[in-house]
Amino acid sequence: MANATTFDSLVTNGVMPKPMAQEIIQQVTQESVVRKLAKTMPVPITGSAVAVQTGQPQAGIVGAGKPKPVSNMTVATKTIKPIKAAVIVYWDKESRMANPAGYIDVLQEQAAGALTRAFDLAILHGKDAISGQEIAGVDYVNKTTKRVELGTAQKDAGGIGTDLISGYDLVVNDQNHLWNFDGFAADDTLRTRLMLQTDTLGRPLYTTALNEPMGTIHGLPTAYSRVVGGKVGAAEDSKVRAFGGDWSQLKYGFAEDITFRSTDAATIVDGSETVHLWQRNMEAFLVEAIFGWVITDASAFVAYDDKVA
Repeated sequence: MANATTFDSLVTNGVMPKPMAQEIIQQVTQESVVRKLAKTMPVPITGSAVAVQTGQPQAGIVGAGKPKPVSNMTVATKTIKPIKAAVIVYWDKESRMANPAGYIDVLQEQAAGALTRAFDLAILHGKDAISGQEIAGVDYVNKTTKRVELGTAQKDAGGIGTDLISGYDLVVNDQNHLWNFDGFAADDTLRTRLMLQTDTLGRPLYTTALNEPMGTIHGLPTAYSRVVGGKVGAAEDSKVRAFGGDWSQLKYGFAEDITFRSTDAATIVDGSETVHLWQRNMEAFLVEAIFGWVITDASAFVAYDDKVA
């Protein structure tokens, strides 16, 4: 990758070469908790309307010469509203010139990490990591009204395991929909809470590796990430410790191109620090990506919240 891409080519073209853009998108989707559970779809840069199935057709048994049964497949239309995520990475020019290949790798890694967090936070919580505010006009998983408070079930009644099953029941026993329950997205802090769960005789109830991004809870695939709790950048902790539900009802996609711009003369603000690039002989690189998603119905999910003190 480093041999195929130079900083001169990035500065000149303004659009990342497709191999590098695809590498960043691949890294984002590999690390994203949403990607591990949901489905992909094409996302045009201008947005689009998509058909969302809201009911299931049913086939009946019919005898010879009898009229064939009719079943209505109800479909609604939802509009995908692509949004843009961006990150500025900056460093001093001399260091970059001493190791240009290494700095391209750093740019790729930092851009992918920032975009991953922005992607997951937007889809799960509908928030912007920079401002901490809600993104206008988007659906997100935490809109669900199905909620379970963790820590309500006593140890002799199954403890946290009972709480998780209660959320499962809320989804699959929905009288208005035929939702499946095919996985959990969990905060990293929930993993240790599960590992500390024991029965009344002190025997552990859950076993999972601390360093694995994927695990299982009650046999269902579970993706772990601190973004699930919502504490990213300026966004505050939502007290959500897991989402579960029918992840086939969430689809996402990236527009193909990632744009790139650089400058050594601008003034940027990094938190409380104002950085004058030209005065300090530094460079800044702006990476932008466009993505969108659609959620059939937030009721396909359940949120597991920390018990209120």
